[in-house]
Amino acid sequence: SMQALGSYCSSSVFESKPFRELISDAGTYSYTALTSLVLHELFHNEYDKNFCVDIIKRLIPHNGLPPQVESALTALLDGDLEKQTVFKEVLLKEEALEHGCLPLLQDLVLFGVKGGLASGVYDARMRVLIRHMALLLKVNYDLIDLYEESVVEYLSVEVHEQSNEEEKEKQKRQKTKKIKRYALISIATLGGGALLGLTGGLAAPLIGAGVGTIIGGTSAAVLSSAAGVAVVGSLFGVAGAGLSGYKMQKRVGEVEEFAFEYLTRGSQLHITIAICGWLTDIRKDSFQRPWRSLANSREQYCLKYESKYLYELGQAMEYLLTFAVSIAAQEALKFTILSGLITAITWPTSLLTLASVIDNPWGVCCRRSAEVGKQLAEILLSRQQGRRPVTLIGFSLGARVIFYCLQEMSHRSNCEGIIQDAILLGAPITGNTKNWKLLSRVVSGRIVNGYCRSDWLLKFLYRTSSITKEIAGLQPINWDDRRMHNFDLSAIVEGHMDYYKKLDEILPAVSVHTTEDNQDMTTFMRKSMSDTCSSYLRHKHGIGRTRLKPWKSETYLLVLEKESRHEYLHRSQSSDCISSETFSNSQKRNSSGARDLTKISVVSLCTPKTTTKDAFKLGNTDGRSFSREESCSSSRSTTPPPH
Repeated sequence: SMQALGSYCSSSVFESKPFRELISDAGTYSYTALTSLVLHELFHNEYDKNFCVDIIKRLIPHNGLPPQVESALTALLDGDLEKQTVFKEVLLKEEALEHGCLPLLQDLVLFGVKGGLASGVYDARMRVLIRHMALLLKVNYDLIDLYEESVVEYLSVEVHEQSNEEEKEKQKRQKTKKIKRYALISIATLGGGALLGLTGGLAAPLIGAGVGTIIGGTSAAVLSSAAGVAVVGSLFGVAGAGLSGYKMQKRVGEVEEFAFEYLTRGSQLHITIAICGWLTDIRKDSFQRPWRSLANSREQYCLKYESKYLYELGQAMEYLLTFAVSIAAQEALKFTILSGLITAITWPTSLLTLASVIDNPWGVCCRRSAEVGKQLAEILLSRQQGRRPVTLIGFSLGARVIFYCLQEMSHRSNCEGIIQDAILLGAPITGNTKNWKLLSRVVSGRIVNGYCRSDWLLKFLYRTSSITKEIAGLQPINWDDRRMHNFDLSAIVEGHMDYYKKLDEILPAVSVHTTEDNQDMTTFMRKSMSDTCSSYLRHKHGIGRTRLKPWKSETYLLVLEKESRHEYLHRSQSSDCISSETFSNSQKRNSSGARDLTKISVVSLCTPKTTTKDAFKLGNTDGRSFSREESCSSSRSTTPPPH
């Protein structure tokens, strides 16, 4: 089904075969076996056993394998991880994967989403499995994200009509992402993927399969039915408007304020919740402002809680810091007091006289943050956010909220598969490994501990506590587990207040996507896409030149062949995709006109090996795993690894 770019197809719809029909029997077996071994590597605990077995049992018929292989493949869930290399080599010899393993990952995403639609649950462990397979097979995870977005937008369009506000937000988001998405599709194409056209006015590319394949040929009919709406509502938490519609009905413990606010509006099969540790003022956007650069997912929220107490704490911390600097200036011992405080055996008397200024609001906020964490656990366990993966990220007391949330969830049944990643920065919590090990049942992906060894304020706040030497925000967690990632932020964070002020720098350092990453990505693609496409087209098809030109506020590629046949690769305003047409088909229209692209599903490509390298310039595709402790003192890449 692979066709060269620019070839004319009389049919308006290009059907793509199921992935299992593109590879050999040995390939389908190796695909399933490799998945089984990766599941064993990621989820070898007893409480994950049923999930792993279920995945393999469903993957066997999905890949067209006979039932007789089930016992052998499920046995690999306890198999030798070194065999991964053997199955990987078999897959790489497949002709369909000659130029990259993106088609396999696309199929795995479809498999996961189909399973989610069947059960109404998109498990966080499934998403972590896909991410790990992408790293193992060196596939750019940004492309996987785009593919997943395609599914979401298809489901969202069918289920509910957008409000005017949502429509404006969607248009704004699409405008800023046009160049990025356009180039990503081109890079995917040149790297051995498929050039895609969207159906139904979708704003993200469906790569390598028709939309109908997601839930079957009658997908539109299913989604428009009451059962279909219920399934999608279960996934996205549509009933009651999800998190944004949550209202605390009654006071829970000491908690007086608990609500969610949008950071970014959108729909995705993965959401992010950001939590502040204190406030510097009380304004409408006080909880949102610190996270202005966060771009971990399209659908992001911040938790609004106990604003009065967090503001009092912020004021007290600022006052204490100002006083400490004043002491340093008076005694000419700035480095001794500010830098040396962290190793001090006794605290300066003048500093201790102001202890009451900070101790009371700190104690109040510590108690309340623990209660807020337990309340957050109740919300997540009740699936108010929908049945899809959640990433939690917070600094200072926000990290404390997350820790108590995860701890509470670990004591409940059915807590697995909800949390994908948990990112804790400057956490004022215990660093005892025993307490952290409880989180392995709840968190499917990464558990990040970002700490600063020279955070004297955090140590001062715990000066009378018995756990002073075991504070997570001051040191790495000594836990040898693939989930645990320690990041020494001492090169960025000079003191506790920097967790608020320097989030724009901290987030990339702990491998969390930011808006700056997206801008850098867009700039890179804007610069390189035309040259990359032109080189490929000249090499493969003898096309004369390729250039980017503005057209009706869109971007399109004008391609001129040596044989004077005109082809237009352009962006459709209705479907945000790329299509190809010959000049002979456009004689009835203006030479700059464009036909409706909503009828085109998929246009595939054959690609040369020489373009594979270009396809994976974006993001981390070297397949490396994170080290147990990563220091930020050395130079860092501006483009973080896949989230």
